[in-house]
Amino acid sequence: MVAKHGISRISRVILQYMEENGDGLDAETLWLELRKHGHRMCVCSVYINLKRLEKMKRLQKTQAADRKYVFAMNK
Repeated sequence: MVAKHGISRISRVILQYMEENGDGLDAETLWLELRKHGHRMCVCSVYINLKRLEKMKRLQKTQAADRKYVFAMNK
């Protein structure tokens, strides 16, 4: 579900977490961290929202290893 400003609830949670706790996380690590903090979402939702945030230029995706990418706030 996308909010009126084009950012879903999950995307807002992701952005807030990255602003408060630093960035440079891969999708699975981010998903596990969000679940530790009580957010109930599937890993697929995290991947979809990371991709959406990258397209919106809110996050930057960088290849860290073979087929592994990390995401950081776009400055």
